[in-house]
Amino acid sequence: MREEHSALDATVSGEIGGLGGDVTLDDLFGDDWMAAHTDSESIAGFIESCSHEVEGQESFENIPEREWDDHVAAHSEFDDWRSMLSAAVESYVGVAQTPTPEGGAEGPSAEASE
Repeated sequence: MREEHSALDATVSGEIGGLGGDVTLDDLFGDDWMAAHTDSESIAGFIESCSHEVEGQESFENIPEREWDDHVAAHSEFDDWRSMLSAAVESYVGVAQTPTPEGGAEGPSAEASE
């Protein structure tokens, strides 16, 4: 059974993780990623399972932060939204989670920004 993706007009600012532009939640939190890290098969299902009606960017941003963090902690492997978002951004841009042998901060995503 495929879940509807009607409330996924919400975006994440390109400033987060150097994404280089706004990215939809549906793009950032792909179905495979969601299935691996949460108890939902999609970001739409994850959002729909919270106690708030989300119809777009504004209603998503109006979810009280503590309530959203509690939802994330209860239904994913993450303690809060910031941790979940950071992990999804790293996966989306292909940043390795381990430091380089020299301890440098540059990752493979430096070439990918256009």
